Amino acid sequence: MYICPTIGEDHEKDFLVTGSLDDFKIIVFSNMDEYEKGFEYLELVDYKPTEVSDELFSELAKNDDAFSGLILDIHSDKKIITKEELII
Repeated sequence: MYICPTIGEDHEKDFLVTGSLDDFKIIVFSNMDEYEKGFEYLELVDYKPTEVSDELFSELAKNDDAFSGLILDIHSDKKIITKEELII
């Protein structure tokens, strides 16, 4: 489970990403404390925390060629979780 900054409502939520349209990573956080630190670090406005399951990212990794992974806790560790690591 990850905490993701999202904008929008219901099924129309958009993730915070970095990269390009054909090679992007989604910014995620390991828990709410890390989310709050990252929110300040990134100076985000209008984004809300959303819990996202490992399964959703696994499906995205399998089905979206442009998705290349996750950046976990960008304000501190900046750990990259590759697309290959996400496939269950």
